[in-house]
Amino acid sequence: MAFGERLQEVRRRAGLTQEQFAAELKVSRQAVSKWESCRGYPEIEKILYICNRYQVSLDELFSQEVPREAPVQDAPKAPLPEKTLKTALSAFFANLAPREKWLGIGAVAVTLALALVLGLCLKGGSTDMMTLIWIAAMVIFGVVEAITVGLTSIWFVVGSVAGLIAAICGGPIWLQLALFFVVSIVCLAATRPLVKKLLHKDVTATNADRVLGQTARVTESIDNAVPTGAVYVGGMTWTARSESGQPIPRNAQVKIVRMEGVRLFVEPV
Repeated sequence: MAFGERLQEVRRRAGLTQEQFAAELKVSRQAVSKWESCRGYPEIEKILYICNRYQVSLDELFSQEVPREAPVQDAPKAPLPEKTLKTALSAFFANLAPREKWLGIGAVAVTLALALVLGLCLKGGSTDMMTLIWIAAMVIFGVVEAITVGLTSIWFVVGSVAGLIAAICGGPIWLQLALFFVVSIVCLAATRPLVKKLLHKDVTATNADRVLGQTARVTESIDNAVPTGAVYVGGMTWTARSESGQPIPRNAQVKIVRMEGVRLFVEPV
């Protein structure tokens, strides 16, 4: 019902003629006739008087005058791009803290060096010694996996088991090492789809998934010693720190190297 029709209904419900209604509002009858014909509106003071005098709300008077808001539809979420094994591993290692990176590399290096040195010294000798080496490797890789919780060292545990079986069967050192590497790589490649399905069932697209490796603009000078720093990328402003520790001036272009929580670590382009 339009405003004029609604106003006419209010007047008739009060039992007033147009002349009486006009006299009460202190306007001419022509003005009332104009309003009821939907060819104009009263002043705001008179509208408020009508609402108070005849117990009608503004919503009722202007129910068809104010356009209804269209329902807001959420923008469709863009699916995450399919990640290859190379990009998945690169993103994982980029997100690791420096301590975790060095811990994992050190564990692998120490284990391999120990196996090679002892292998050269034993030259296929004591089976019991090689058995202990592979058991120690399993323990070391298991501890690293428990610390990082990144499903990276667990594959080397499986490879160590293969080396342990070869050692128990009396296989030579080169065969044990070959089985260690082959089994570890095969397990990583074969079980990755299953692990991805289990750990990323409800992955939704976020800016955090896309900022790694992108170029950003420094909006606040980056100085790790203060600490201060912010960058603008992907339509958002992020807290930023220098990966090398060197200050980076405002408006400089930087590349996002890694991310810890909501903090980006960057380096100059």
